[in-house]
Parts: sequence; structure tokens; C-alpha cells
Amino acid sequence: MKKAAKLLEGNKDFSTFRSSSCNSKTPIKTLDEAIMRKSGEKITIIFRSKSFLQQQVRSMVGCLKFVGEGKWNLKKFEHVIKSKKRSDCAPPAPASGLYLFKVYY
Repeated sequence: MKKAAKLLEGNKDFSTFRSSSCNSKTPIKTLDEAIMRKSGEKITIIFRSKSFLQQQVRSMVGCLKFVGEGKWNLKKFEHVIKSKKRSDCAPPAPASGLYLFKVYY
């Protein structure tokens, strides 16, 4: 999962992870950092970016979960990112447990 999360970093087209109702002018965003930490049964994922698309974080977490469960390997995950097709995305993670931690100005 950590290797998969690192594939998300950088400036790229995040159309795969974008909600169909997203009103952003462009799907191109820069994900500055994707950090994964495990403590016992708890997994913490931190994404740092100037901005996100609607449902982007939940969708990325859902895809990382598929990698962690062995449903996808890194090659499949990379294909999903590059496809830019929402239909290739895993189901988004539920909103419970996800929260905005900090905003920097």
C-alpha cells in the first residue's frame, strides 16, 4: 500500500478519482505527499495538497484498500491511475473515519 500511495504523488490528472458531479475546472492536481502509517490494526493515510477534487481522497483510499487486500497489484493500480476513467476506480471509502486534519495558509 505504501508503494501504491507513492504512485499518487506529483502533478497528474486525477480524473479516475473525481466524482461525476465535481465542478473543478481541471482534474489536474498536485499531490505533494502521500504518507501511510500502521499502528496495530489502525492505518493512517495522510495526503498533502493545495487542493483536491470532489471525492478524490475517498476514491484514492478505496483504491489503496484494494491494493492492501490483494485485489489489485501495483501494475493494476498504476493502470487505474493512468486510465483517467472513473469506472476503473474502486468504490470510495466511506466518509466515516476520514477528516480534514489541518489547513495551512
